[in-house]
Amino acid sequence: MGAAVASLLFACSSESSDGFQLSIDIPSANNSPVKVSLEGDSVIYEGTLTDGSLIAEVANFGHQFAMVQIMELGQPAVYFHDGADVTITFEEGAGFKIDAGVMNDSANALNDQSAFFGQTMQVLEQKYMAAMDSGNVDAQNQIREEAMSLMESQERMKIEFAKRNDILGAAIALSSQSSNLTYEDLKAVLDQVSPEFHEAPDYTRLAERVETMGRSAVGMQFKDFAQATPDGGSLNVLAVDGKYVLVDFWASWCRPCRAANPALVELYNTYNEKGFNILGVSLDRDGAAWQKGIAEDGLPWPQVSDLQYWQNEISTYYGIQFIPQNILIDDNGVIVAKNMEPAQLGDFLANNL
Repeated sequence: MGAAVASLLFACSSESSDGFQLSIDIPSANNSPVKVSLEGDSVIYEGTLTDGSLIAEVANFGHQFAMVQIMELGQPAVYFHDGADVTITFEEGAGFKIDAGVMNDSANALNDQSAFFGQTMQVLEQKYMAAMDSGNVDAQNQIREEAMSLMESQERMKIEFAKRNDILGAAIALSSQSSNLTYEDLKAVLDQVSPEFHEAPDYTRLAERVETMGRSAVGMQFKDFAQATPDGGSLNVLAVDGKYVLVDFWASWCRPCRAANPALVELYNTYNEKGFNILGVSLDRDGAAWQKGIAEDGLPWPQVSDLQYWQNEISTYYGIQFIPQNILIDDNGVIVAKNMEPAQLGDFLANNL
């Protein structure tokens, strides 16, 4: 198990209509080239330090992440731009200091909390490696569960922060790597963004994500799709028989998916005759690997795929960004639950079939 802890810097302050002043004072950077770019590598400024210093007027741009690359240092300075003047310094060991207003102070407070999680995660990683060396499988499983709980707590802290921090909150929500964020979570972040920021790129992107997630909200009708089966035929999602059908997004190359398959097979064998079925939607791109994974895991339920990897038509429509994920539909095609763990799904089936 690897434990990676990422920390982002955000900065935001009062808006300037014409441009902003970028000031850099890093003597160790010498006469380094400097580049300011946006998401997607769109360059909006290029210049050169003079003895580690630079003061430049830069044309303003919308509220979004910006990356200041100082080539001599190698690592970039990342901040959230809203038109305020930006001052950047750097110290060995401490890293970048970005002065950009009150929202930067709020973001730094969030980063300080994240740093605590990072330190704890490093301790867990050391314990996990020691458990591996000693062959203590029980300890490995316990540490893994603790690490997963810690990561989820960190993401929960971030999303609660995002719900009360305007456009900065939208940026934080979009940066989340958690697969457990709900439609309600992201909708709450979106709804608290002030109207003055509704043209900002992060607001637009979050609105699109919320719209996509809303398609799989409980109570929505599942959209029918037809994709190829392993034998070269075609199958519609809503043609799969069952009082309840679990649409399971997986892939043969996805280790967590493969690890979850035995529990799904057990549930299928227990409840299939009572009206439970599963449809596997594979994000594979190699047909042979897909079929091999089905055979190796002994998956008895129907399978479909368009072999388009993360661009699978069904998963794209429902905004699937992590796998395994699932959507449970009833015999009318209405969504009744999503992303159920095997134990939760087992309890649901025991009470409803």
